[in-house]
Amino acid sequence: MRAIGNRQRSKWSYVLAEAVLIIAILVVLLPLVWVLLTSLKTRVEAYQIPPKLVFKPTLENYRALVEKYPFPLYMWNSLLVSLITTAISLIFGSFAAYSMSRFKTGGKFLKGWILNARTMLPMAIVLPFFMMFQKLNLHQTRTALVITYLTFVFPLAVSLLLSFLESIPVELEEAAMVDGCTRLQALVRVVMPLASPGLAATSILCFIFSWNEFLFALVLTGRGTRTVPVAVSNFLTNQGVLIGELCAASMVLIIPAMVLAFAVRNYLVSGLTMGAVK
Repeated sequence: MRAIGNRQRSKWSYVLAEAVLIIAILVVLLPLVWVLLTSLKTRVEAYQIPPKLVFKPTLENYRALVEKYPFPLYMWNSLLVSLITTAISLIFGSFAAYSMSRFKTGGKFLKGWILNARTMLPMAIVLPFFMMFQKLNLHQTRTALVITYLTFVFPLAVSLLLSFLESIPVELEEAAMVDGCTRLQALVRVVMPLASPGLAATSILCFIFSWNEFLFALVLTGRGTRTVPVAVSNFLTNQGVLIGELCAASMVLIIPAMVLAFAVRNYLVSGLTMGAVK
């Protein structure tokens, strides 16, 4: 009887967990579905309350992004800044994390500095950065945005890669060096392939941070260097909300990060758990 009772409790626990999971998925997906459907409606249909669930899809909102606004330029700005920030963070972050992992460079002080940099509030430094870039004649440039993003993304990359590299046995490198590899060759040919899931996870997180960032992009960019998040906010005007264009621009902002995360989803899952157990 006790065994039957335990099985019943286990069954109900499973059903409850599944129900909670389904509710959580709906909470996450329903707003996204609403934004997608609204982006495919005409301007009149987008403002209708209650919203129409059956309608003829149209791409006029996406066409407006290209014809009425310089949205391709904003996309290029976001893509360029995000890719450069991610590439610099991965390349130099890998060497920094390797040095800290194998040679204990910087000790606890450097690890503490990285933690502080990761948790620094953007609002606390946005004004000093604004004044600094004005003095350097870098205000309203992509360079200013890349430098600013590296302030936050680089410590994040080092912190994540450090945990990944510490989970890789040092004996593998030593064996490679015994076979004739230099330290750099052992890093490139042995360590980095083993850390590829961690590199993929780190690159996704760095890219998403740079792609979605709004505050610094709003303050440090101008008309020709705006990024997509800033462009999306411009559809909230004094005359009202351009809901169709807003939803279309939001989908343009969301889709690249979703596609990238889906493309490397296996690496992302294994990478995020790679450094959890040593």
